[in-house]
Amino acid sequence: MQTLDSPAAEAALAQISHVYTDLDGTLLAPGGRMLANHQGRPSTSLAKALVRLKQAHIKVIIVTGRDAVSSTEVMRLANLEQFIAEMGCVVQYGYGAGAQKRFDLGEWTAEHFDQDYDHTADRTPHELIAKHGVIQTLLTCFRGRLEIHELRGSQREVTFLMRGNIDTRPGGEADSMLAQCELPLQLLDNGIIHPKNHGLLDVEDIHVYHLMPRGTGKGKAVAADMAAKGLVPQHAVAIGDAEGDVSMGMYTGSFVLVDNHKKPGPLPYAEAHVADPATLFTTTLPTVDGWVEFAHALLKAKHE
Repeated sequence: MQTLDSPAAEAALAQISHVYTDLDGTLLAPGGRMLANHQGRPSTSLAKALVRLKQAHIKVIIVTGRDAVSSTEVMRLANLEQFIAEMGCVVQYGYGAGAQKRFDLGEWTAEHFDQDYDHTADRTPHELIAKHGVIQTLLTCFRGRLEIHELRGSQREVTFLMRGNIDTRPGGEADSMLAQCELPLQLLDNGIIHPKNHGLLDVEDIHVYHLMPRGTGKGKAVAADMAAKGLVPQHAVAIGDAEGDVSMGMYTGSFVLVDNHKKPGPLPYAEAHVADPATLFTTTLPTVDGWVEFAHALLKAKHE
C-alpha cells in the first residue's frame, strides 16, 4: 500500500470529483471535534481544507454510522450538501424545509415495512427491530460478550446499536442466527470503541455493531449514489479508518485508509476487499490530521 505522496496516488486523485468520507476517526478529531487537531489542540486546518475543496468544486459526501440528526448538523456546519447515515440506511440531501430524505432497507419488502417515509409514519424500521424478539435472542446467546449500546440523545430511524466482541462474519454464528429471523437482518461491525462503563465480561476489544436490514451497508449506499449521479469509479474516492468503511472502496476507484495506528488494524481487510489494491492508499497521520493530509494531496493533484 502506498502513501498519498506517491505517483500512483497523485494520478488517481487527479481524476477525483467526489469524496465519500467517514466521520468519526476520519474527518473529525477524537471526540467528534471539527476545530481541533488529533491531539485536541485548537486548529482551523480542517475548515480551511473543506473550504478549498468547495472552491475547487469537489463534492464531499458524509457516510457515517451516526443518525440523521447528528449528521445533519455536521453537514450544515461544514457547508456540505449530502450525507449517508446509519451505515448506508438513511440518505439525505439538504436540511430544513428543503431536505430530501429516504431510507434504503436492502432486502426488506412491503411485507416487512409497508410505509413510505414521509416524516409522519406510525413506526420506523428502528422501532420494528427494537420490538422484534431478535435483540433479546442475541443478548441471551452472547451473554457477557454483547450488550445494547445506548447513545444519549440519539434519534435512530433504522439501525439498532449493540457493542461487544463476537464473530459477525458472513456464515458465522451471529449471521446464521439472524438468517432465521422473520426480518432480514445483519450485524455490521463499525469499529472499536472505548466506553468508560460497560457490562461486558472478558472482552478485550469492544466493537460497535449495527443491527440493520440485510443487504444494506456503506458500500452499497455509495454504489447506489454513484449510479444515481452517473459517476464512474475513477471519479470517486472513499476515505475511512475501519473495516465498515472499506466496503466503500469496493465501488470507488480508489480508497484512502486513515492510519489511526490501530492494532490489529483494518489494513489486511482493506487489501483483500478494495476494488483494486493498486489504488489503496494510506495517510501517515491519524484522524482529522490524516484527512487534512488527504485533502492537501487531492488539491495538489488537481492543481488547486
